[in-house]
Amino acid sequence: MFFKKIVVGYDDTDGSRQALYMAIELVKQHPEAQLLITQVFEETIENVPISNEKAIEPVRTNGYLLEGIQIPPLPVYHDESSATTHAKVKHSVDNTFFNAREILEPYNINVKFDVIEGSPADSISEYAAVENADLIIVGSSGKGGIKKMFLGSTSTKIAKNAPCPVLIAKDKENPQIP
Repeated sequence: MFFKKIVVGYDDTDGSRQALYMAIELVKQHPEAQLLITQVFEETIENVPISNEKAIEPVRTNGYLLEGIQIPPLPVYHDESSATTHAKVKHSVDNTFFNAREILEPYNINVKFDVIEGSPADSISEYAAVENADLIIVGSSGKGGIKKMFLGSTSTKIAKNAPCPVLIAKDKENPQIP
């Protein structure tokens, strides 16, 4: 089987590193293949002002006319938490992708990095469909027993919903390329 595009779900955990190592092994066999490294954020981050305490009063004017309707000036909000939240999210992505790049560096592999939002199972499956991927590789979540029974496994959900074959990398304590 020939693989042109391989999606790797990567979050810098042991399981996702093992998935990345497996992808490297496959690309070594198919050097023309492209790796699509994805990190999923489960929540959309929105910054909404909680109170008007930080509102800056606009310059007093009579507003302006928009298509004949009088529009009053609106207060402008300066919320330091929005900059902080953005910085934390960006820093997390930077660290995760930096670590993946370090692993990939010696192999001269064609790689694309993307951050996607939503539930990991749905988002990775949808991303693979949009990218017309030939294979998805994900790590096992490490959930077992009761948690897996009630919550389900992300990797199992991806395997059920994916538009292409899915390879689930078994989590190892110290994943390494053989």
